[in-house]
Amino acid sequence: MSDRPRFLGPGGKVGTFTVDAEATGSGRKTWESFIDTWNDRMGDSYPLPEFDAATVEGFQGSMRSVTLHDTAVNELWGSSPLRTRAVGTHEHDHIRLYVGLRGALALQDPHDQGGDAHIPAGTYFMHHVVRENHFHTTADSASRIFIFPGDALRSLVSGRPRSGPATSPAAQVLLAHTTMVQRTVGDLGPAAARASRTALIELAKGLVLDHFDDREPTFTPALAQAARDLADARLTDADLSPAAVAAHLHVSVRTLQRAFAGLDESLSAYIRRRRLAEAAEALSVPGTRPTVSETAARWHFTDSSHFIRAFKKQYQVTPAQYARRAA
Repeated sequence: MSDRPRFLGPGGKVGTFTVDAEATGSGRKTWESFIDTWNDRMGDSYPLPEFDAATVEGFQGSMRSVTLHDTAVNELWGSSPLRTRAVGTHEHDHIRLYVGLRGALALQDPHDQGGDAHIPAGTYFMHHVVRENHFHTTADSASRIFIFPGDALRSLVSGRPRSGPATSPAAQVLLAHTTMVQRTVGDLGPAAARASRTALIELAKGLVLDHFDDREPTFTPALAQAARDLADARLTDADLSPAAVAAHLHVSVRTLQRAFAGLDESLSAYIRRRRLAEAAEALSVPGTRPTVSETAARWHFTDSSHFIRAFKKQYQVTPAQYARRAA
């Protein structure tokens, strides 16, 4: 399936598309759909290498690509491995950032690396691209691949590839901003698309320098999203709090509070709401339903009475009533 945004990408091409194996089938049919769409919309600026026959025949997965003028974000989820067969001689001048989400991806002998580059889940690798590299992935893999213009980051990366954990504060804020762009790209006008592109580049610089400017208003939504993402991953942690999240993201509690100041709820309210939502889901599961006191303890409410009051305020029924309705 494919959806078109309201702005243009590189070379005047339409800026975003999605190819999904569930919509197009699997194997060659899905792969050819992806290649045809890519070449139509992005091929002039970002020509693809050739892929081996096993990749073409056995491909299962999905691809989402977003371009913001001269910057692109591609997210690939595959349950089958990918492997290049031949790479072209087209000369490049851009920066690529690979972020491993699942499985692993390997680049064969990048010119500025001195040996292969391996990018397992939870890590990133950024380098200056002057020629195409062979690459391959594991059978069950996912990655985000950013393409930035050379002028924007060349001075920081050329001859000095950068790698590190994708869990660093700068990486988490960059990924949070990327997620917001992916969700909203269809509604962005030209000015908003340019602003999103600029923020992506500045946050990529922050990744290289291991620091982002937490006073920059442009980054405030991404900081708030990174805080929510971190909270979602740690809802069962007893010490989860705005102070703990701020410390993890290397910002002050005051800075984090400012990021949520213009939103509908504070970070504390978000954590409480998400914990209650998880509790409600647990109470809905037949057969293995926990008691109210067990649920209160798991989601770190002070006691059962506190949990019941908070639950009723959010769902207008007690946990026991909610469980009976679900049954």
